[in-house]
Amino acid sequence: MKTLFVGLPEEISRYILLVLKVRWPGAVPVHAREEEETLHLVHSEQPHLVVLHLPGQSDGSTHEERFGLIARIRELSEVPLISVGETDDVMDKVKALETGADEWISASFVPMEVIAKVNAIMRRCHNDEGVSSLMDGRLAIDHATRHVYVDGNPVKLTPIQYEILSHLVKNSGRVCTSTELLQRVWGPGYGDDKEILKLSVHRLRSRIEKDPSDPEIILNERGVGYIIRATNSDR
Repeated sequence: MKTLFVGLPEEISRYILLVLKVRWPGAVPVHAREEEETLHLVHSEQPHLVVLHLPGQSDGSTHEERFGLIARIRELSEVPLISVGETDDVMDKVKALETGADEWISASFVPMEVIAKVNAIMRRCHNDEGVSSLMDGRLAIDHATRHVYVDGNPVKLTPIQYEILSHLVKNSGRVCTSTELLQRVWGPGYGDDKEILKLSVHRLRSRIEKDPSDPEIILNERGVGYIIRATNSDR
């Protein structure tokens, strides 16, 4: 299991890694300090878990920046994220969870608490890795094998096309903004490159739509992004 440690003091990250290796002997650490480095590693390394340090309120700017970083990570990825709080401040815990963290532990954690919480969020965050069936079965996507079917027929997609479709399927019924899709699929440096997204969606439609010029699966929300309005969704 690849774990990205963000801003943790060395002794704490080393201890958490030892704890994780009790349950996951192959656990591998990746470390980041700065915000942009963190976002780059979330995209390039595709970690299984992010453990982010939240310093005390006395470290004012860094304390607030970490909440913003949690939100930016969540825009980019659904990776399970644990916030390690320097204190047991309830308001910090609430804000971290509302911003996008999946769990909270204090710096004075008990080892078995870490294992239990990581186990729980890994189950919770990966319970959708089955098959999504949408539009009364017209579109199906197997998240485990990355196979896509339209009207029961297999469709071959490029990795970029698959990532766009997968994100839209997982968020069916919700408009995904262009910036969200760009950062999720291409990485944090592509938030403004809407032309590359437009071209990729056009090519994706040519693979899955009966009439790409009059799409029925991936719909435009003019000036905002794209959406799949599913008539049903079974996972």
